[in-house]
Amino acid sequence: MGEDNGGGKVRLRNCTGIPVIELAGDLNDAALRALEKALRGLASAGHYNIVVNLKKAAHINLKLLCSLGKTISQIRSHYGAVDLVAEAGQIRDMLRLDALKGMFRLNASEAQAICRIKRLLRIGDDPNAGSSARLTE
Repeated sequence: MGEDNGGGKVRLRNCTGIPVIELAGDLNDAALRALEKALRGLASAGHYNIVVNLKKAAHINLKLLCSLGKTISQIRSHYGAVDLVAEAGQIRDMLRLDALKGMFRLNASEAQAICRIKRLLRIGDDPNAGSSARLTE
């Protein structure tokens, strides 16, 4: 899935059973709506541990991310989390905004985020086997 939204592109892919949403270009209102739609779709399909990679985003309006609060709360109500992957400077900026504190788990790389999620899975859970949850397009 790749959706172009006026300068911002939202791409959904699967990495070892974990959905990864990658944003490229400007994180504007249209891209944010596409991101929220993807998060809601994944949650309704049963995916509650999701990685969002912002490293390729050229311009990020951090205050726009605050509007994802309702969707993030829905995911967290199922004991899930949204792991955000960002550059060090982006992470510093996010930590300065009180509204974003606790909303996302911040990671320096996708590998770090995926390892963190895999540790959360119960022993015996195989994210690739027996799941009725599918990535929706």
